[in-house]
Amino acid sequence: MTKKSPGPQKIDTAELLARINIIDVIGQYVQLKKSGPEYEACCPFHTEVTPSFKVTPAKGFYHCFGCGAHGDAIDFLRAHLGLTFHDAVAALGDNKFPAPQTRQERAARRPAGDSEGNRDGCPWKPILPVPEAAGEPPRAHIKRGLPERVWCYRNAACQALGYVYRFKTSSGGKETLPLVYARHDQTGAHEWRWMAFPEPRPLYGLDRLAAKPDATVLLVEGEKCADAAAEVLPEYAVLTWPGGCKAVKKVDWRPLAGRKVICWPDADAKREPPTKAERSAL
Repeated sequence: MTKKSPGPQKIDTAELLARINIIDVIGQYVQLKKSGPEYEACCPFHTEVTPSFKVTPAKGFYHCFGCGAHGDAIDFLRAHLGLTFHDAVAALGDNKFPAPQTRQERAARRPAGDSEGNRDGCPWKPILPVPEAAGEPPRAHIKRGLPERVWCYRNAACQALGYVYRFKTSSGGKETLPLVYARHDQTGAHEWRWMAFPEPRPLYGLDRLAAKPDATVLLVEGEKCADAAAEVLPEYAVLTWPGGCKAVKKVDWRPLAGRKVICWPDADAKREPPTKAERSAL
């Protein structure tokens, strides 16, 4: 009687991800530079000059504020090297990673039609405003679960442009992810995608700005702060922008032209004084 060979051993991916250092994994393929509690680099998933790819070791994930690429160490190996889920898990478990790909190998994996006309390398293109046929946005993220808060970005005509979701992490921290409705360049498919707004990115509160054409603009940090200020200071048109302080150069500030603007930064030490990028943007 032939003895059956044992099936593949079940791997606890949560334990595996908690054990490895995501910096050690991504650092083998991307030149990371430490920036406070995070590491940053030019995104390996699309062409860019200014770094928008962030890796947060404390949370074990990476996120690109340019193309929306996001995930953990397993996701990175799958997306960057084209590995299957099983092969990516095996590589992490054995601490043996495939050699970095050459430029020619990366070019061979690039989607058809990804030429100079599509320099960012991402086939999904956000559609703004969101078309009526898009349907309701997802209630939850496939990995992060249900959000704590959801903010809808709208244009001056009050049409939805996209959303920002805030999730509570397992460590008790917070994580925000943008959501847009997008079209795939090659297939023509349309769906909701966890990716950033296209640059220049819209301000949060453009509907408030249009509704109060003569009001002073109060510019604050973060959607939660903007909503709170709008409630207690109704005489102001309260706005903010997506992506935080590091994304001020990626924002469309033109709607504020000719308006009186008061900037109200967060009251923490790291926000004083305003960064050079913020001063130049405003």
